[in-house]
Amino acid sequence: MTEPFPAPPQIPSRASPQVSPEAPLPATPARVLQLVTHDKLGGVRVLVAMVSEGLGEHGYLVEERALQVPGRLATLANMAALARDILAGRYHVIFTYQAAASIFGNGFGFLRKVPVRAAHHTASPEGIRPHWRLLDRAFGTLGLYTHLIINSQATRAAFAAWPERYRARFVDIPHGVDPLPPAAHRIDWRRRLAIPAGQPLLVATGRLVDQKDHATAVRALTQLPEVHLAIAGDGPQDKALKTLAVSLGVQHRLHLAGPLKRADLGDLFEAATLYLFPSRWETFGLAGVEAAMAGLPVVAADLPVLREVLSKSEVATNAAMTRFHAVGDDAGLASAVLDLLRHRPSAEMRHRFAADHRRHHSRQRMLALYADFLEAALRQKAKQR
Repeated sequence: MTEPFPAPPQIPSRASPQVSPEAPLPATPARVLQLVTHDKLGGVRVLVAMVSEGLGEHGYLVEERALQVPGRLATLANMAALARDILAGRYHVIFTYQAAASIFGNGFGFLRKVPVRAAHHTASPEGIRPHWRLLDRAFGTLGLYTHLIINSQATRAAFAAWPERYRARFVDIPHGVDPLPPAAHRIDWRRRLAIPAGQPLLVATGRLVDQKDHATAVRALTQLPEVHLAIAGDGPQDKALKTLAVSLGVQHRLHLAGPLKRADLGDLFEAATLYLFPSRWETFGLAGVEAAMAGLPVVAADLPVLREVLSKSEVATNAAMTRFHAVGDDAGLASAVLDLLRHRPSAEMRHRFAADHRRHHSRQRMLALYADFLEAALRQKAKQR
């Protein structure tokens, strides 16, 4: 087993009953590897940064690494170096995000007997490629993962048909979300995008990939005259979205803003009328929560997880601030947008909605759960020695 056995910081325990907090530990700081498949902007990148910062504040030694780096040969060399470091006993805890990282990191972690090997579910079962899904199911069932971190009840329910031994490793840690920085007034987005006064601006954020289904929002523009759509993000669907917009004759109302830093999203959100979230699947929906925290009304795909995370106010406020449409239904999306434009929530209701989501999805709450989980998990491993 990895030596010396690590000690978590001595903090009051609020751990779940899935791990026992009783065994004493020697006072050696735990080294934590945060491993992702690729280091690209998106919800996973934001989560990793928050967890790293929070664990560092609790006294853990944290490294962030990615499997993939630019260049095929460089990636292979990087993976070999990562495997050597894991097998050499560099880490006491491995947190993985995305399927490939989970299989690679926890596979080598199992060989080294790294005490805590926790895979995060950043995709629902249908969002995992079949070969990775098969391996993930086997790793969780056979114990190559020690824990599986679940960020919502909808995600837990999505795996209800998986083996009981797999589901027994679930640890519930709801996502914490940092509110976006307020508008810095560096960019007047309505002027930059040449949007005429009085015309609504719909905003979406996230990677331009099939999962996010921005194509449904583009198709909806044909049913929303004088409505504009701005999407902040990049990805492989960039060209396809532009081609679709041209074929539909809405190219002058689709604005692909490219990837924006979090510090610059405040200006875009200030210019927005509504936020769109038409994803085909999510395990949490961080971008939608960021919009809710900013007080934007949200039109989202009717996924159980989005109803869960976007409904943290009282019933009337939730009903006023959100609309849901069937996945892939551009007519339903357009209808929901028109309904919200006709019944715009008051400034007071938007403020209440934002405050409720900031309170419920706080970073501090999430990081306390992570710290408690690691303290208890490491104590349990020490007790088993």
